[in-house]
Amino acid sequence: MRACSILGRCLLLCCAWFAFASGSLAQAQQVWPSRPIRIVVPYPAGGSTDILTRLLGQRLSESLGQPVLIENRGGGNGGVGASYFAKSAQDDHFFLVTSLPMMAVNIYLYTKLGYDPDADFIPIGLMGHTPNVMVVSPALPVTSMQGLAAYGKANPGRLSYSSSGSGSAGHLLNELFKSTVGIDQLLHVPYKGNAPAMQALVAGDVQFTTDNLPQLLPQIRAGKLRPLAVTSPKRWFQLPEVPTVTEAGFPAMTTTAWFGLVAQAKTPPEVIAKMNATLVSILRNPDFTAKLAEFSFEPLPGTPEDMRAAALREREKWKKVIEISGARVD
Repeated sequence: MRACSILGRCLLLCCAWFAFASGSLAQAQQVWPSRPIRIVVPYPAGGSTDILTRLLGQRLSESLGQPVLIENRGGGNGGVGASYFAKSAQDDHFFLVTSLPMMAVNIYLYTKLGYDPDADFIPIGLMGHTPNVMVVSPALPVTSMQGLAAYGKANPGRLSYSSSGSGSAGHLLNELFKSTVGIDQLLHVPYKGNAPAMQALVAGDVQFTTDNLPQLLPQIRAGKLRPLAVTSPKRWFQLPEVPTVTEAGFPAMTTTAWFGLVAQAKTPPEVIAKMNATLVSILRNPDFTAKLAEFSFEPLPGTPEDMRAAALREREKWKKVIEISGARVD
């Protein structure tokens, strides 16, 4: 009897320990994030994507209680960073910032993309958007898009433009402009990112560019660049005197540059849900919205499905733009 009693107590202790261990393990698995979060920015530092991500990263760190480490991997119109992210080992603390070209344009430009935006990524949500703006060097004697078209026709071979890379929105928009107005000789000079493309224009290496507003706005305000039109559907709040491309006579160039956050394909649904809820909460915070406005962004809070739907809509638009412009990367 005594032996049975001892055995019974041992069994009870074992069951109690197992229950405690199982509960502790389950609790540990529910605590996310449990270590620093890594976010890949597939463009060089200093551009629109990088600016927005660093603003958001600080708030994510505060909300989630973990450091947010940002890693810039530029090249290939976002493709280098996207391919690296898609091929990395599965990690539910690892995320990628995507842009409109990465999700809706590259699939029509590259025969060997290196990633599948549908199979390799799970959308978390859109972050924000900003317009593109066509700007020229003040040395160029034009004040409108129609004037730029007339100058290009009258001075064949004397116009060149910079972009943040072959296949970027700026590249495609300028090629669409070229084909629409019938300018035969227009030189495209691609750079590795928004910042060097802008610097080339300020330095006089090229005559114009069409690119995201955030890094161009300080140069516009300083008088170093002259804006001709914004690509947003309506005039942008920071440049109310600048017409839209529709007002300028080029409605097909209407678009905004949006950015979103994605996870790897096998990331648990609960992590996606928590990241989305955190992201939406930050984007709806009035203080953060005001901070974004300082850098020429508007927030786009929404669901993962909203982001997926946005990419599908953009694909219809940009496939036509690529066909009209005849732009190719490889």
